Amino acid sequence: MKNILTTKQLRDKHDPDSILREIESFYEENLDKLISILSHSNSPLITYSSNLQISFLETNQRQDELISEAASLLKDALYFMMLSKKERTSITRKMRAYYSEVLKNQLIRIKLLLDDPEVGTPKHSTDPSSNHKGMQQVRSILSIIKKSLVIESEYRENLTRIGYLTGLQVSMGYFFLFLKKIGMTQKDQISLVQHIFDEFKVDWEEVDRENIKVSIQQPALDYYRSMQNESQRISGVLFSSALDDSTLSNLVDQAMLLSKRIRRF
Repeated sequence: MKNILTTKQLRDKHDPDSILREIESFYEENLDKLISILSHSNSPLITYSSNLQISFLETNQRQDELISEAASLLKDALYFMMLSKKERTSITRKMRAYYSEVLKNQLIRIKLLLDDPEVGTPKHSTDPSSNHKGMQQVRSILSIIKKSLVIESEYRENLTRIGYLTGLQVSMGYFFLFLKKIGMTQKDQISLVQHIFDEFKVDWEEVDRENIKVSIQQPALDYYRSMQNESQRISGVLFSSALDDSTLSNLVDQAMLLSKRIRRF
C-alpha cells in the first residue's frame, strides 16, 4: 500500500498557512481604508445604522459597532478583492485541493482501523475475544469522526466549478445576510458592494460588474444557505449511545469547527 501522507505532511505540501497569514495581513493593512469606505457619509450603511438608534447619545457608538462588524465579515473577501482574476482562481483551487486531500487521507486511515475489529483485542486460538471497553469507545469515536469527514467530502463533491469569482462568492454570504438583517434594500446592498469593489479596484469582467446580484450576491447567499443546511445535518447525524454526553458534545463541536474551516474556500 502506498504511503498515506499525514496531515502535517499535506500541510507542508500545499502550504495553506501562507494563504491564511496573507489573509490576516491584507486585512490589517487595508482595514482603515475599508472602514473609511463603510463609514463615508454617502455609504448606505450610515443611513441604516442611524435608523437602528435607540437614542441620539448612542448614535456614534452604534454606528461604529455596525461598521466594525460589517468590516469583520469582509475579511476573506477583502483578500480576494486585492488579487487578480487568475490569482483568485489559483488560490481557491489550491485551498480546495489541500482540504480534499486531507479528507481523503484521514478517511483512509480511519477505515483501516475500523475494518479490523480485532485491533487491540486479537483472538487467541479458541478463546473468546475480550470485552475491551476502551477500544469500543475508540471505535465509536472514530465512527463519528468518519461520519463528519464523509459529510464534508460529499459537500465538496457537489460544489460548483471554480471560477475567478468563487472566492468572493463563498466569502460574502455572511456580509449580505448582515445587510439584510439591518433592513438594507436590495438596491442599496448592490450600491454598497459596487462602491467597495470600485474603491479596491477589483479585477473582474464588465458583464459581472454590471449585474452584482447575479454574479456575487445570489451565489454568496446560496453558499451560505448550503453551509447552514449542512451544519444542521452534522449536529443531527453525529450520535452514539456508547459515548457520554460530554464526549459526544465535544465531537460535534470539533466536527462543526472542521466544517467551518474547510468550507471557508
